[in-house]
Amino acid sequence: MRISMAALTAAMIASAVAPNGYAAGKDYRFELAGAPQKDGKGASVVSVKLVHLPDNKPVPGAVVIESRADMGPIGMAAMTAPVKALPEQPAGTYRFEIPNGRVWKKPDNWALTLDAKVQGEPETVHGSIVVKLEP
Repeated sequence: MRISMAALTAAMIASAVAPNGYAAGKDYRFELAGAPQKDGKGASVVSVKLVHLPDNKPVPGAVVIESRADMGPIGMAAMTAPVKALPEQPAGTYRFEIPNGRVWKKPDNWALTLDAKVQGEPETVHGSIVVKLEP
């Protein structure tokens, strides 16, 4: 009886975590992958990893469908900067170019908000990271 109850409990937990074999959008997280780098053309390149939380592995091949940079962390969410997606490099690390200087004149915290589709997952992954950008 104990063995069958344990098996039933394990099956219930597995189905609650991943119904139909799919992970949920909340099973992923965007993480800053190092300090932003200057590109020499007046922009910062921000590298972000998309991580699958259950196994803590980077997720390659996701499609970033929306990106936004704003100064929300310092109470100025209406202050935005354009974001240009760059090629994924290395696999599982997504890079974004954010122009400097024309939008702000001092180092400050910015929110980089991203939405991505992961192959085989029905839900969109939503996330935001705070990054300090230098003009």
